[in-house]
Amino acid sequence: MPKRLTIIQYFLYALPAVLFFSYYPVIHFGSSDSMNFEISLPIIWLVLFFFINIPTLISAFKKHRIKLIPFLLFPTFALISLLWSSNRIRGFLTAGILWLVGFAIISIYHLLKTERAFKTRAFLRALLKTFFISSAIICLWCLVQSFLDALGVSRDITLMCEGCTYQSFGFPHPNGFAIEPQFMGNLLLAPSILSVYLYFTADLKKPNLMAALAFLYITTLFLTFSRGAIYSFAIAMAIFIIFLIRRIHKARPLLIIPLLLIPFAFSLVIQGCLAQISPSNDTFVTGITKSIHQLSLGTIDLREPAKPESTDDNESTFDGYVEESTKVRSVLSYAALNLWAKDLKTFFFGVGFGGAGVALHENYPDKFEAKEIVQNQYVSLALELGLVGIICLVVLAILIFRLIKNSANQLLFKCLIAGYAVSIFFFAGLPNALHIYLLTPLAATKK
Repeated sequence: MPKRLTIIQYFLYALPAVLFFSYYPVIHFGSSDSMNFEISLPIIWLVLFFFINIPTLISAFKKHRIKLIPFLLFPTFALISLLWSSNRIRGFLTAGILWLVGFAIISIYHLLKTERAFKTRAFLRALLKTFFISSAIICLWCLVQSFLDALGVSRDITLMCEGCTYQSFGFPHPNGFAIEPQFMGNLLLAPSILSVYLYFTADLKKPNLMAALAFLYITTLFLTFSRGAIYSFAIAMAIFIIFLIRRIHKARPLLIIPLLLIPFAFSLVIQGCLAQISPSNDTFVTGITKSIHQLSLGTIDLREPAKPESTDDNESTFDGYVEESTKVRSVLSYAALNLWAKDLKTFFFGVGFGGAGVALHENYPDKFEAKEIVQNQYVSLALELGLVGIICLVVLAILIFRLIKNSANQLLFKCLIAGYAVSIFFFAGLPNALHIYLLTPLAATKK
């Protein structure tokens, strides 16, 4: 096999592990009023992967030039929108990452379809091995990270983000090596979905091992306490159950439900234990009841009646559902949608790629800073790229669904895409979510 293809294989083997380090370690280059200048391991991987894949890209464009043009409509319009962007520097850098992601997807898909070395069982086994092992190691780190925080170890060592320590709810919710728990939870969607998918659809030599891995991934996903990731995973699993029952006409897929409920119950026990041992005055019971109250958006309240206000220094910040976090997202989305509809030019063409934060600050200077991020990817894109950008994105989505229509792993694709599509209702941004766009194409490998 040519040396270049061997190097590419190793790059793909490393990809799942690299993606988990979406924020730590990070190289800072300073900041401006509207953005921070940083570079992470996944971005470095993306740049290097582009350069070693230039011959692959040339081959792909020669073979599929006409077919690839519609796929490039969205990133091309994003690049053109820099002409009227409210934040051209951010827009240019983000557009650069978008194009690199696009080139990586084209390269990966082309290699999986045309190169024999990427179709072998050996390649697939090695890829799955690195994916599952790296995911398991990160999950174990999240558990260690949580217990260290609950024992009062410094954030300089644990790498816990400021808002996810035990001081918030009495128990920590780990962010791993991501910037926030919501991104750590989102990173665990793929290993959680894939392990369940393989356990119920593949002829495995060690099914118990796969079940144990699924248990570890799902438990850690719940421990991140990210409602966006948890709800997205639940929807992906609901789709999986429905399609699997329709396919095999048996009730066996319903066994997925206890596979989800048992890790959830176990995560509650861990959160209770963390609350008990943390320096806060929370207990095993308050930790569990707070968790249920937060995850249910305040609808399930098993907490003890509120006591008179206390001045205890060890009291955690939140006593249950944090309505403010939901309100902030709603206010941001509402303001962004109002701004998008303010005139025909903005409605059709947006404020330009990367310009959402600056545009919000200019129109609502007392409410939002220029660094503000709309915590909803769909609303953010509507504001930045307008109706034309949305149409380009819809065209791209249709083309992707046409590609996976006859895939051997069609159900896996559907579950992954559904989970990720729901999850980006809860956040926006490309650098911290590269896994969404780089892991999914790997599902094109044959079972």
